Amino acid sequence: MQIDKSAVNRILVITLSNVGDVILTTPVIRALAKEFPGARIDVMVGPSGKAVFEKDPRIFKVIVYDKHLPMVQKRRLQLKLSKLKYDMVVDLKNTIFPLLIGPKFRTATIQRFPRSIVHSGKKHLYRLASLGIDNTAEPSYIYIPREDEDYVEGLLKGNKIRDPIVVINPGAKSHLKRWAPEGFAEVADRMIEECGASVIFVGMDADKEVVAKILFKMKKEPFNFVGKTNIRQLAALLSRAKLLITNDSAPLHLGCAVKTKVLAIFGPTDPEKYGPTGDLDIVMSTKLSCSPCESAACKNNYECMKLIPSEEVFETAKLMVEGYEEE
Repeated sequence: MQIDKSAVNRILVITLSNVGDVILTTPVIRALAKEFPGARIDVMVGPSGKAVFEKDPRIFKVIVYDKHLPMVQKRRLQLKLSKLKYDMVVDLKNTIFPLLIGPKFRTATIQRFPRSIVHSGKKHLYRLASLGIDNTAEPSYIYIPREDEDYVEGLLKGNKIRDPIVVINPGAKSHLKRWAPEGFAEVADRMIEECGASVIFVGMDADKEVVAKILFKMKKEPFNFVGKTNIRQLAALLSRAKLLITNDSAPLHLGCAVKTKVLAIFGPTDPEKYGPTGDLDIVMSTKLSCSPCESAACKNNYECMKLIPSEEVFETAKLMVEGYEEE
């Protein structure tokens, strides 16, 4: 499709809901901002993903869409969007909104991806091909305002935290994607003792119980920042870290967005689709016939996560912190 770029003044991007998934859609925002530098870009996003975009200077307006809204409120939202007269709608969620609000240009409803495009972030970018935009190289990002940088600076100074900083995220939305507390405890202890690292545990309020179990099993004293940062502040913290050790979860994608080295622990999910994207990032997983199964249930007693040895995770983490430097 050939598009008259001068005719595109208002763009709506319909993105996803979960924070990790939302981060994987940010390359689309970057590509659109480059392709249409004078256009207004609005984003429609789920409630939990609002914080990713609300301070971003590339975004004119953030529209929060809650799929649990009553039908009458969804109808009002549709009428509101129609009145804004968008010239282009980029729908990354395959909703009915582009058909209802009638933009001049919209991404194809049905997309077939080349076999070479596997990662979710690349697939989001490829959706722009139906608009004649050939860009599959944009990285993910998150805009971090000065006040969030300052907040993290205060946390680090207040706790007298020194480099090298190793951030550990032991939580995940699904318990199937969480590595064993014993493994995280052993790796954290050895990072402190053998590498002289300042180990910081992070997570949302829902992760407090998981982290408490790990801290109970540890011999050393790490720093517990669970519940102390919002999404942008966590990104600011990760940008200061030498390494992020994490399950498959939102912080993994935040780490990639700020170009921190990521050691990701994968079990049932596929790292080819959702794994870290940095040249120096490493994925730890077991080579079982059933993994990755991408299933919401496990018939094999979570062996794909249980069989990941803490010794290998630590040795890999140590190498990533001490063994080489980024160019």
